[in-house]
Amino acid sequence: MMTTQEAREVFQKYDCSYFLMCTRNYPVYIQYRQLEIPKIQEEVWKNEKIQMLYTEIWRTGDYRLFIRMYGIAVEFRDYEKLCLVLEALRRIRPPLNAKQRIEIAETILGNRLPGTRAGLVYWAFDNKQLGAAIMLADQALQCLDLQGITDLKLEQRIQRGRRVGKKLIKELGLNFTQRELQEYGC
Repeated sequence: MMTTQEAREVFQKYDCSYFLMCTRNYPVYIQYRQLEIPKIQEEVWKNEKIQMLYTEIWRTGDYRLFIRMYGIAVEFRDYEKLCLVLEALRRIRPPLNAKQRIEIAETILGNRLPGTRAGLVYWAFDNKQLGAAIMLADQALQCLDLQGITDLKLEQRIQRGRRVGKKLIKELGLNFTQRELQEYGC
């Protein structure tokens, strides 16, 4: 039987995600779920993991840690976590290749499935942080401002991101001029 400390380590190892735990190590997932850890305890562990990732981002500037941190923090959708994620975004170290820039833009803009409000722009907007929402939309479009991409899949992701960005800007009424959108290829 797994101890509570082992459960904490497992939970955090899989970025506080039942899905990751289940798909990567099903027997451990079953053991973990049998413990029936209270949600309040899991929230404490999530906060610890967010802080760990934040510290590591400060040290390394690794964009992948930012994406992982976003994946955990977005569940809270509060102002405090938003500020932490925004600061982590600022700590990503360049240079970034095209694929990395696209992944960051997709995280900022969100996964535009019908009926969802995913991504940092919505998170900022929903927390009444209009300035942050505008800055994030601008940063996402800057990340997608890539020329001479020969990889068809990357080019499709860029075009999709630009469409999502333009739609999101219009939907939320973010103050972008037509000229600014044209500069980003939207």
